[in-house]
Amino acid sequence: MKPLLLALALLQGMAAYAGEVHSNGYTVRFDERIETAPGDLHGATVGRISIVRAADQALAWQENTPLQPGCGAIAAITVLNDSYVALCGHLGGRHYTQKIIFIQGNSPSMVSVDQFDSPSAVRVERDGSLAVDVLRRDRFPAELTGPHYFPTVYRLHRDDATLGFIPSFDADAAERYWQHYRATRQAAPAADVLPELLASLLAAQAGKQSICAELATLAADLQQGQPYDTQGARTLMRKWLHKLPAIGYPAFDTQACPGRI
Repeated sequence: MKPLLLALALLQGMAAYAGEVHSNGYTVRFDERIETAPGDLHGATVGRISIVRAADQALAWQENTPLQPGCGAIAAITVLNDSYVALCGHLGGRHYTQKIIFIQGNSPSMVSVDQFDSPSAVRVERDGSLAVDVLRRDRFPAELTGPHYFPTVYRLHRDDATLGFIPSFDADAAERYWQHYRATRQAAPAADVLPELLASLLAAQAGKQSICAELATLAADLQQGQPYDTQGARTLMRKWLHKLPAIGYPAFDTQACPGRI
């Protein structure tokens, strides 16, 4: 390739178009670029986020990020409503991250939430709030081997002082946890996924589902082909029900299901 053509090709590769939207008087871009700074990412494809005011074309925000734009089926950039734009990026096909931009007035603000290996779209709830599902792994590395995924619904909280995602265990989120419980229950034997099953049940307590019947069924299933009698199965379940609140799940009253746990 001739030198001039090679230079043009390299320049195009350093600022490749990835996504652009227009919202509430701003243009938001999430572009690919080639990292030129020294370090582990030197020469790698990474990203740049830019927010430009439409009224005067002034740059309101620019951020270089190691994230590459896009998360598979989730677009690099999406307008959620008049106030929020969602950006989704990844680190080499893993470690997915959502960035939410609040676009109001002259000073846009941004918050991030890490989705690890399982990206899911940010959604607008019935009350207008934003929520996203996160599956966290490696929560008990000294006790659990292999991938164990613990679900948390994060809801965006905004007031005059803060903008950030916080865990939600309310009645609306309970249905998401219940769905995750049912899907996990069908995907593997109870003994293989007991901690995440119990985490989902604890998280779903604010919903209409009674978890007592499910706990009894889990205890019975643990005895199938496993070295547990009834008391052993219940002891194992009580152990995890006691440990899971330490990583943020609601506590469970073991007296709520007499004779079952």
